[in-house]
Amino acid sequence: MKKKLKTVLGICFVSSLIIGLNFTVWNLEIFNYWSVLIGLVLVLTGGVWVILWIRDALTSSYWSGRAVSSLNSILSTIVFLGICITIYALVVRWDISIDLTAEGRRSLSPQTVKVLEGMTRDVKVLCFFINVDDEAVVIAREKTLRFLEQCRKYTPFLQIEVLDPQIDRSRLESLGITHASTQGTVVIRCGNRQKVIMLSGANPRMEERDFTNALISVLRETEISIGYLTGHEETPLNEPTATGLATAKALIEGESYKIEPFNISITVPEVPRKYEVVMIHNPKGDLHPEELRALGNFLAEGGSLIIFFEPWVDVKLGVSGAEFLRPWLKQELGVEVGSDIVFTTQKRNPWEIELRPDPKPFENVEEDFMEFRGCFRADHPITQRMDQPLVLRAVRTVFPTNELPKGVKVLGLLRTTPDYWAETDLSRLAEGGAVKFEAGEKEGPLFVAVAGLVEPQKSDAPRRRGKFIIVGDSDFITNERISIGGHVNFLLNSLAWLTEHEELISIRPTAKEDKPIVLSGLQRRWLVWASVLLTPQLVFLIGLLTFLVRRRAL
Repeated sequence: MKKKLKTVLGICFVSSLIIGLNFTVWNLEIFNYWSVLIGLVLVLTGGVWVILWIRDALTSSYWSGRAVSSLNSILSTIVFLGICITIYALVVRWDISIDLTAEGRRSLSPQTVKVLEGMTRDVKVLCFFINVDDEAVVIAREKTLRFLEQCRKYTPFLQIEVLDPQIDRSRLESLGITHASTQGTVVIRCGNRQKVIMLSGANPRMEERDFTNALISVLRETEISIGYLTGHEETPLNEPTATGLATAKALIEGESYKIEPFNISITVPEVPRKYEVVMIHNPKGDLHPEELRALGNFLAEGGSLIIFFEPWVDVKLGVSGAEFLRPWLKQELGVEVGSDIVFTTQKRNPWEIELRPDPKPFENVEEDFMEFRGCFRADHPITQRMDQPLVLRAVRTVFPTNELPKGVKVLGLLRTTPDYWAETDLSRLAEGGAVKFEAGEKEGPLFVAVAGLVEPQKSDAPRRRGKFIIVGDSDFITNERISIGGHVNFLLNSLAWLTEHEELISIRPTAKEDKPIVLSGLQRRWLVWASVLLTPQLVFLIGLLTFLVRRRAL
């Protein structure tokens, strides 16, 4: 009778253990009614069985043999289970997780690291996430906090706080935020300056570029103003179409610049003093001599100028019929902007140029060998760290003149590979005719962008030198093409150099992600159950079948 009772209790113990583990793992919940009930059955049957077994072992005549071995096995099993439970509790306590997605594996960009290491003031990052079980919100919260913890490795001045907008509503409203994103809102604050990043979309997450731009913005005490010259049919600054500059404007303002359109009055020709940089983009009409005189004074007083040209096939001249802008650049700044378009016979699109830091195409070119790294100037802050290509099309040459004006220094910034030449027969090109290299035309490598310095001419002038950048292409920063390769880096690095904020010149972060796999509740249960219990139960079943087969054979 006792033997049958022990057998029944043992079977109940093993059955309740298997059922309890499967039920708990499947429901992903420990403290519910059925789990507690099965746990009580497990404890009672197991406890009674152990008591009966120990009593029989102590009263048996063969205590020193089989009973001692069995008791040793039970105690070893209990100790092993205790060690496993302790390790499991420690792992749960540490809450360690590893992100193996492309986004999780990448390191911070050089610009983000530079900004973090250069911080000297405390910055608070307030993360508002609703405490819900929604998969998208949980993923967004975990990725955001993991990214911020990675940032904290580079600076002691970053303070992170996680809040629930439903519980801490007053805190949210005190920051001037009336509506928070249900998928997450991140507020970056330094002193009285703050930036808000709203997470949204099918895969909400905080982009590194958004965080870095916001960090730069709150750390700056003043806003740098850029004037965008108008009045000559320049590219519309706020135009959202493919040929507009709305995306470039947003990127520029994302680094705490303020860019706005303005024009120079002919009667009172001057550039407003609030502007540190004047940008001119693809002017289809010529500039008036008075406007050029104002730009010259602006440079002499320490201002900066950046001009993006397109080939002037059909330039609209003034009433005098003479061209002023390009001759002024040549005479005053020592920059010659060619009446040409750069071509090659080595590519399917002969007017398209891909500028890379690869030195191989220049192996047989001795000129400027040490000064350039492929197509990029190696010793200039704008291009020395650039590792992504520029893809330009319909480009004209821009190069320093042989004799530079007094107090002016000009360097070639970008150059083509040797297989290009400067096509000067634009009339044939405009009529759709074929072009080919002819004697007298310039051969590559050809400069397509230059950078220069203008020393102050007056003794009482400010010590800051004027700066300028002239580029023979303009559509590479339009909405359609600015996301290609290193276009963003070149534009923003140029502005950082012109405004003498060279700490911002670096390789900017780019978006890179693996879309997370969002599982349904049933799929999650199957995945957890299969990974935790499937293999142990298969091993147990195989062992049980082996035991029964051997027992029958005996």
